Amino acid sequence: MVKSSDRDGLTGPPGVHSVRRAIMRRISLSRLWLTVFTLLPLAVACGGDIGLPAATIANTVDTLVLSALNGTPIGPPSAIDLVTGTGSRPELGDDFDFAFDIDSTGTALLYPASRLGRGGSAALQVSSVPFDSIARAPVENFVVDTIMPLTAGKVLMLRSRFSSLLCSVFVGSLPRYAKAEVLELDGVGRTVTLKLMANLNCGYRDLMPGLPDQ
Repeated sequence: MVKSSDRDGLTGPPGVHSVRRAIMRRISLSRLWLTVFTLLPLAVACGGDIGLPAATIANTVDTLVLSALNGTPIGPPSAIDLVTGTGSRPELGDDFDFAFDIDSTGTALLYPASRLGRGGSAALQVSSVPFDSIARAPVENFVVDTIMPLTAGKVLMLRSRFSSLLCSVFVGSLPRYAKAEVLELDGVGRTVTLKLMANLNCGYRDLMPGLPDQ
């Protein structure tokens, strides 16, 4: 009987080496799935949503005062950076997701960065749920490129630009989620005071105080 050599240096009847390769592919695939199902509970336990790194930053409620982009002194922040949860100064080239201004009619407005020539995918939506009752940010119905009029008491859900900060190499870049309530509008001082909670953990959407689960 004619024999042929397989890639492992063994000999056998013609076609045996191809069968062995098929078997090895099946074994490799089985091992892959075994690895996936072994790591899956760990991924969920570490990051809530599959693949997210473990949360390291607790959610807290902050009060943020923003000055209008126009008609105010240079210095105070006029924008929000949701990736860091801080006020931002666009005139210095700082990163930001939303900026505050008051137009010529006296209407207070929140601008996504994309409407101010900065690009990004920051988005928002109005919430009918009170600020303190919002437990988790939604994934749907966010609107990009919308200039939002602000009034006292309005509650907003906010989604930042995509960022790789605090994200694993396997996850890449993900947005941050936040909730905000307009506490006060000062037309004379041209400022807005916001009650803000931003989840600074990569891709997490929990919006209650403490270390988030997901």
